[in-house]
Amino acid sequence: MSLIEITEKWAHPILKADRSTLSGYLFFIGGLQWFIGLLAAESWYAGYSSRIDYVSELGIGPTAVLYNASVFILGALIVVGSYFLNETGERKGFSLLLALAGVGAAGVGVFPGYQQPMHSIFTLIAILFGSFAAIASYRHQRKPMSHISMVLGIVALVCSFMFMPYLGLPTGSTETFLGLAKGSMERWAIYPILAWIMSYGSYLVGSTDATQ
Repeated sequence: MSLIEITEKWAHPILKADRSTLSGYLFFIGGLQWFIGLLAAESWYAGYSSRIDYVSELGIGPTAVLYNASVFILGALIVVGSYFLNETGERKGFSLLLALAGVGAAGVGVFPGYQQPMHSIFTLIAILFGSFAAIASYRHQRKPMSHISMVLGIVALVCSFMFMPYLGLPTGSTETFLGLAKGSMERWAIYPILAWIMSYGSYLVGSTDATQ
């Protein structure tokens, strides 16, 4: 079997999927590739500490190309997935929240940390609208996923406000609030959204498969 045949066989269920299922694939793939890219960047960046350093510092140093490309792809796939979800005609307001979160994530990749204030603006858009989308998805899922999504969204939203005192701390600062350094606190705001977008993508794919 040739490489083309293998690729077509793997991609066939995705290409033939309805819009809701296709959105689920895009959300899950986008979140997964960014998570893998993040882990790879953290391991390849010598001296980087996930506890102390901002996540966005991975987009400035030796891992800049990997990190910025990965977060841009995340945002782009969320935007495209939101478009297909909107096409179903059932989740228009919710799709808008998702699209804005995607635009924010893509903007983080386009404007690395040294390009201020644009980087901070897009980061804020990504986190806030990602949190709002996770909370709003409560209306579009069955239990217990609806409850889990709401909890993840609330945790991300609360932690994003708790992260405010850390903004502006210099690189390498080990100053802590609530016992957490800035890298750890930032991840408490980001990871719940990442977990939600992948779980919601899986939910969309699974829900459609269950009805077929």
